[in-house]
Amino acid sequence: MMRNVAIRHAVIFAAVVASVGCGSSSLRGSARNGSIADVVRASDYGLEVEATTQDQAREEILTTPTSFDIQFDQDEHCWERARFFLENYTGAPATHSSVVTRVVGVRWSLASNPAESAYLYEVAKDSTQDGYTYYVTCQPGQGGSSDQAALNAGNLARFIREGKLEMSLLRESR
Repeated sequence: MMRNVAIRHAVIFAAVVASVGCGSSSLRGSARNGSIADVVRASDYGLEVEATTQDQAREEILTTPTSFDIQFDQDEHCWERARFFLENYTGAPATHSSVVTRVVGVRWSLASNPAESAYLYEVAKDSTQDGYTYYVTCQPGQGGSSDQAALNAGNLARFIREGKLEMSLLRESR
């Protein structure tokens, strides 16, 4: 008797798995961007779905301040991250990744090579009593957009402060 019940449950389980598998394959074909909301057709049922992780990262980056204070003990790491970014992620060819260093009065700055990219970056720092105030800018060059430049500036500022860089939102137009 117990064996018959176990077999019956196994058959029911297999039928459910098969029907769910068939149903999900038809849903996959209708999903526009592969999000869970599209797969389960949340909009058909009036369900509100939270932003994707990329949308959340974009929002966090756009709200990241592009001027911020850094303590003296963190400055060396932050400055090196800024240099690393400018040498590796601005669109300059690997054989020619020049970074321009400027000192004007007490302000130090690093800038990307303006001839190498659709986005022109600059990271400047001014001395304060406890450390430095950093200023990050990104201007669109030829072929760049101001919206993407704002996103790039926030992405770089977050990378300098926290070491987090969202590569999927970074554009390196040449």
